[in-house]
Amino acid sequence: MKKLSKIGIILSFILTICFLFGYSIKKFHIIDHLFYKRNIIKSLFGFIIIFFLLYLLIVGIYKLFDKLKTSQKGNKLYNFIFEKNPLLITFIIFFAFSIPIIIFFYPGPVHWDGLQELNYFYGIDKFSNHHPVFPTLLMGFAMKLGRLIYNDNLGVFLYTFPQMIFSSFTFAYIFKFMKDIDTSKIIRIITFIFFLFNPVWYINGYTIVKDTYYYLFFIWFIIYYYKFYMENTRKNGVILFLASLMVILFRNNGIYIIIVSLIPFVFRKDIRKVILSFIASFLLFQIGYNKALDYFKVEPSNIRETLSVPIQQTARYIKYYDNELTDKEREYVENLYRMSIKEIKKKYQPELSDPVKFPWKVNDKKELLEYFNFWFKCLKKHPKVYIDSFLENYYGYFYPLKKDYKDGVAWFIVVYNKRVNTGYFNLHYLKVFKAERNFITNFTNKLKVTKGVGLIYNTGVYTWLLLILMGYAIYKKRYINLLFSIPIVLTLAFCFLSPVNAYLRYMNPIIVVIPIYLAIVLKNNKINLK
Repeated sequence: MKKLSKIGIILSFILTICFLFGYSIKKFHIIDHLFYKRNIIKSLFGFIIIFFLLYLLIVGIYKLFDKLKTSQKGNKLYNFIFEKNPLLITFIIFFAFSIPIIIFFYPGPVHWDGLQELNYFYGIDKFSNHHPVFPTLLMGFAMKLGRLIYNDNLGVFLYTFPQMIFSSFTFAYIFKFMKDIDTSKIIRIITFIFFLFNPVWYINGYTIVKDTYYYLFFIWFIIYYYKFYMENTRKNGVILFLASLMVILFRNNGIYIIIVSLIPFVFRKDIRKVILSFIASFLLFQIGYNKALDYFKVEPSNIRETLSVPIQQTARYIKYYDNELTDKEREYVENLYRMSIKEIKKKYQPELSDPVKFPWKVNDKKELLEYFNFWFKCLKKHPKVYIDSFLENYYGYFYPLKKDYKDGVAWFIVVYNKRVNTGYFNLHYLKVFKAERNFITNFTNKLKVTKGVGLIYNTGVYTWLLLILMGYAIYKKRYINLLFSIPIVLTLAFCFLSPVNAYLRYMNPIIVVIPIYLAIVLKNNKINLK
C-alpha cells in the first residue's frame, strides 16, 4: 500500500497538472488564467478536488489490475474464438465486418496525402520525400496496374483492398499474441470490442494513405520488440528486423524510433551482437536510401517539416509583439515567411502550423543559423510567448477532453480540393451507395460526440492510459515492462513536434498498441536467457 500510495500521488499530481493546464489553454489560450489573483483560490481548490479524484481512480484501477487473472477459460464460444483459434476466427470476423465498407466506399477513401503521393509518382508535382518514397511507389504501381487493366478506381482498390486484408490480419494477430502470453479474459474481450465495433479502423484500413500501413507495422514491431527481448529466437529476430524495416520505410522519422528503441537491447549480452548488427544495418540502409534519393533526384523533405515548434513560436511572437521589431527585422521576417507581417498575424493558427509553415523558407545552413539567432533573440525578450505557443499547439496530446483538431476521426471522402486533385485522375465513389456512405459517416461522427464513448477519439486519453500503465509497472516493480514503452513514448514525443494539435492520424500508432502494452504490463515478465 505504501508503494501504491507513492505512485498514485506522483501520477495524480502529473495528471492533475495536465488537466488544469489543458482546461485553461482550451478556454483561455494561456495557462496564466489559473494564477490570476482572483482565480488562485479557485485553482487551488480545483487542484485538490481533481487530485483526490484521480488518486482514487488510479488506486482503483491498480487494484482491479491486481485482481485480473491470466488464462481464464470462458464459455464454449469464447474458448473457440480466443483460445483455440485466436488468429483465424478473429481474422474472419474482422474481415467480415469490413465487407460493407469495401462495397459502399469502393475504391476506398482517397486522402490528401495519398493523392499527393500519386501526383509525385506521375510527375504532376516534383517527386519529393516529403512523403516517404516507398509507399509512394507502392501507390503508384497499384495505380499503374489498375489503369492498365481497367481504370483509376481499380488502381486505388489494388492498394486499399490488400491493405484492408492486412489490417484485419494484424488486428487478429494481437489476439494470438494475447493468447500466447495468457492475457486476462476481460482484457481480450474489451480489446476485441474496441477494434471490432469502431468504424474508424475499417475506414482507415481502406484509405489510400501511408499512415495505415505504418501503424499496422508498428503493431508488429511492438509485439516482436517484446517477443525477441523475452525469447531470443531466430524467428522472433527475423520478424523484428522486417517489422523495423517497414516502420522505417513508411515514416521518415521511423529510423529514429527504431534506433533509439533498440539501443537498450545492447545491454543484454546474449542479444548484443544481433542488435548491433540490426542497428548497423538500418543505419547503412538509411545512408544508402538517402544516396539513392539523391541519385534519382528525389527532392528531400524540407527542413521546415521538422521545425513546426520554432516556426509557430516566432509567428506567435510576431502576432503579439510585432511593434517591437525594427524595420530591418520586419523585412527579415517577411522574407523568411514569404508574406507580410499583417498576413502572418492573420494566418497564424495556434493549433496548426501549416498556414505559416508552408511559405517559410531558408535556402541553406547559413540562413537556418541566422533564423535561430533571431529566434533566440525573441526568446530572451518574451520567453512566455514561446511556452504559450508550444502548449497551445500540443495540449490536446495531454488533455483528455480535447477533441480532434483536424480531419475528424477518419477520412471518409475522395479528396476534391483542386490544390491536390488536379483532375489528372478520375477517382470517384459509386453513386448507388451514397446513402450508405452518409449513414456510416454520420454514425461514426455521432460516436465522437457521444458522452463516454466519444472519449476513445480523444488523443489525450491515450497519453493518460500510457502513463497509468507505466506507473503500474513501477508499482509492481516490473521495471522491465517500462522498456517496452520506449517506442510508444518516442512516438508520442514526435506528436509533440508535429504541425497539428490533437491529430488522431498521428496518434493512431499509439492507440492501436495501447491494448498490447496493457497485456504486457499485466504480465510478470521474466527473461528467458539463451
